[in-house]
Amino acid sequence: MSFNSILNNPALKNHEEETRSEEWNNFVHRVGEVSSLVKDLASGDRGRAEAAQTLADKYLKGKIIKDDDLELMIKSDRTVINKSAFPSVSNGAQGEVSKEAWMAEMSKDAERRFLDKQIRKEKADTFKTQAMKAFRRQEYDRALSCYNKAIEQIKDNSNLYCDRALTNIKLGNFEKVLPDCDWALRINEKSFRARLYRARAHKELDDIDNLEECTKELEEMFPQHKELITFFMKTSKEEDSEEDD
Repeated sequence: MSFNSILNNPALKNHEEETRSEEWNNFVHRVGEVSSLVKDLASGDRGRAEAAQTLADKYLKGKIIKDDDLELMIKSDRTVINKSAFPSVSNGAQGEVSKEAWMAEMSKDAERRFLDKQIRKEKADTFKTQAMKAFRRQEYDRALSCYNKAIEQIKDNSNLYCDRALTNIKLGNFEKVLPDCDWALRINEKSFRARLYRARAHKELDDIDNLEECTKELEEMFPQHKELITFFMKTSKEEDSEEDD
């Protein structure tokens, strides 16, 4: 069993990676999602609709994705409600109108935040695709850089932390593997990859006590992957390098 065959094991792959197309197709798909979102936001409230349309235009305008230099012409503006725009909020004589205006602004702010999240996810997906391509080309430094950028955009995706942990294993940065595995397990305590990579890092760092504890957890929680666990834990850094060659 080779290291590359390990990486192709279904236990180490997530559905999102298996079904992901290249970044341009991914982008086109998300444009369609945003277009549908804009239509959904057309509620008949002119101010609300205009705000949503403006943000959708920003999302759709000027996207350029390049394979080599990761140029992304995507801009997002974080929104803070301007309270001075509603001086009547504290005016008792216009209480009802002020509440409506305030609620409308809150609604628009929620919509902006939702679109901002969509934009950040688009960026993260693009960087992740680039990282995966670099990893397959054995360009691990580049893959690591791309995973760093992806995690800057989305910090609650356990798969991203696992992917970066594996990249650091390939680079021999075993001290950096452990924090990523810990973050992945905070997000998804049942993550097989996070526990496997953490055990491997403890092995390479000669941390015998933690290695034994992690290996025991792996075997108890994932008995169906016993052969994979055994092989991955026996593989040395030198053997990893040989597989790359």
